[in-house]
Amino acid sequence: MESFVGLDLGSFNWKGVLIQNRTLVRLFIKPAPRVPLFSEDKEAQEEIAKALNNFIKEGKFGTKDVATAIPEFHSFTRLVTLPTNKPEEVKGIISHEAQPYIPIPIEDVTLAYEIIGPSDLEPGKLDVLLVAVPKNITQRYVDIFSYARLNLLSLETETIAVSRVFREIFLDPTMLVSIGASTTDISIFKDGKIHFTRSIPTGGESLARAVMQEFGLDLTQAQSFLHTYGLEEKQLEGKVTKAIKPVFDL
Repeated sequence: MESFVGLDLGSFNWKGVLIQNRTLVRLFIKPAPRVPLFSEDKEAQEEIAKALNNFIKEGKFGTKDVATAIPEFHSFTRLVTLPTNKPEEVKGIISHEAQPYIPIPIEDVTLAYEIIGPSDLEPGKLDVLLVAVPKNITQRYVDIFSYARLNLLSLETETIAVSRVFREIFLDPTMLVSIGASTTDISIFKDGKIHFTRSIPTGGESLARAVMQEFGLDLTQAQSFLHTYGLEEKQLEGKVTKAIKPVFDL
């Protein structure tokens, strides 16, 4: 494949990158539309599709081949230990073994897995990374991209997408923290594979609002403070760090 667009459809910003021959050649960022991405309303989905088309045109990507990722809070990702040490047996037992980890019927999810390797804690068994996404969520993505007349090449979870980008440069083991506008995804990697992942409902917007309250700023100014000073305790006498620390402690 010569070129495609990688899309990050966040709740605050949409981001797109054009990849040509495995090389990043373009980046485009635009505020997300004020229409819920996961609305079940067909008109809302068509409005999202229209916004997607405009995003592709404004970004001047020159292709309709796209790949995107599902937020972690819409998926169930767990490292599970299966009662077998034979990889060829995983396919036959994975659905049954996965059900206790998924809070909805197994027939209502799209299920995928990756064999991590022999279990360190339970000899004779296999550790497997289990990923399940409700079928209504995956179908919503398929419908939206179909309305937009875009060619959806792949759909995976954000953590898996990020891990593939960074796995070759990770120290071992490594914790990866991805702070979005409304959620924070935490993953632990070892031997180039995911061993743990969780999503918590706190993100950059919560941090910005903490700074707003501390300094009496508007949201845009507070976000600028975060970008400029971050967690640097020596900046502004540590006041920014002090303001956002309670959010991290929750």
